Amino acid sequence: MTKKEIKMQIDGVERFMGLEPRSRVLDLGCGSGRRTIELARRGHRVLGMDPDAGALADARALAQGEKLNIHFMKADTRGVPYRSEIDAVVSLEGAFGRLPSDRDDQSCLESARKALKPGGLLLIDTLNKERLMRGFAPSETGFDFERGRLDNRRVYALTELKTQLERAGLVYRRSWGGFDGCAYGMDSARMIVLAERPRDERGFARRAGADNNFPTAIRIKGRRKK
Repeated sequence: MTKKEIKMQIDGVERFMGLEPRSRVLDLGCGSGRRTIELARRGHRVLGMDPDAGALADARALAQGEKLNIHFMKADTRGVPYRSEIDAVVSLEGAFGRLPSDRDDQSCLESARKALKPGGLLLIDTLNKERLMRGFAPSETGFDFERGRLDNRRVYALTELKTQLERAGLVYRRSWGGFDGCAYGMDSARMIVLAERPRDERGFARRAGADNNFPTAIRIKGRRKK
């Protein structure tokens, strides 16, 4: 993906999420960090998290080359070690759905909710399953119709993802078919979904209160070094 395309993605992220200056943003499944770095260039305090040590090494080198203070953490996305401290969580370019099972994906969403402040937002960018299923013939390799996987990556229909979000204690807000703001539909190349951690979580209090012994957040910076 080109730098121009990444800038367009992050333009969409900022617009869809209404990010305030210097927002604390967690890039969940950040990979080599190109989108994390673009968020930091815009002044946000960014944390990139990924289980791939090699990709994170590349991300750190890129950030250091631009003198950006970004914290990159090697961690399982099912166990985000922050509680009610993040303004926005993003999972971009199909990072969501790479875990072994639906239950693992559910754990990832629950972990993201706990990291968000009440009223904080989660944005997931993934492939559009509806379009994939119509575009692949059953005899073609790549897409597994029975398991809903493409190249060992799980893809969800909008109704499926909304159910996952609800089970995780998140409220679905809106969806788009691209970062240009086009409407989501069966022919959209992508499915971009926005959800929110409720400000009033009395309905989820028992589950949310069962896990309060994690470390507090480090300072997340997004400023250039002087």
